[in-house]
Amino acid sequence: MAFIKLIKRAGLYVLITLAGPALALAQDQAYVEWSAETRTSLGFRVNAGVVRSMLPDGWTVAAVADAADMVNLTVTFMDRHVVLDPQGQPVGTGSSRYMVMSVQARNQETGQSGPMIINGISPEGAGAYEVYQQAVDARAERFLTGDGEQSSRVQENWQMASVSGDSVSFTLGYQQAVPVRQQSTIVIRSGVSTGFTRTYKIDQTSDPLGVPGAPDSRIESMSFRAQGPLYSRLFDGSEVLTGITSTPWYHREIFIP
Repeated sequence: MAFIKLIKRAGLYVLITLAGPALALAQDQAYVEWSAETRTSLGFRVNAGVVRSMLPDGWTVAAVADAADMVNLTVTFMDRHVVLDPQGQPVGTGSSRYMVMSVQARNQETGQSGPMIINGISPEGAGAYEVYQQAVDARAERFLTGDGEQSSRVQENWQMASVSGDSVSFTLGYQQAVPVRQQSTIVIRSGVSTGFTRTYKIDQTSDPLGVPGAPDSRIESMSFRAQGPLYSRLFDGSEVLTGITSTPWYHREIFIP
């Protein structure tokens, strides 16, 4: 069964059709935010001991199958072009740039599992998840070059630095391909207040770029450097890059209980 709902967004009323489950989500949870973003995500294998020391009591991250001392960590750089509240008004300035670190965590007693945000750098401070470091620098640059109907070449430069002295610099050059569109609903948990979750309804496109030097990679140049009191322990020289994914557009609605 489908339902019709009228939503005001950016001063305009938009008529949308919702299936039963989507309507149930909107009724049971409070709608708090909508955003349009561009993202780039890096998958790493990193020091398991450092990551686990960052987790709340009772939670853990599974070791990589062929490397017991390593776990998977995702580093996501976000350029939030438009951020609106439920009334269609800008949240803050209406845009923001930051970096997030997340893992797939599991509670050993309850069996709860899913994505957990454990750190990051943001100009907004600790943020909704209470885990981000206050940024003193949070810059994003993206340059696209294309001709006619050819796919574009992209150059990205990201600089993130926090008041603690942790910082990340990342540059990436690649040839775009036609991305894959995906729609999903996921629940994200805080690494500080584990009872706090947010539900994301996501409409996005993803372009997996591979890793530099691989036969099927479209990456033309790449550098990544993380340093500081915490990040130099996470990225201690033993880390392994497992993949880079470009998300040219990412639209997200956020709900909370």
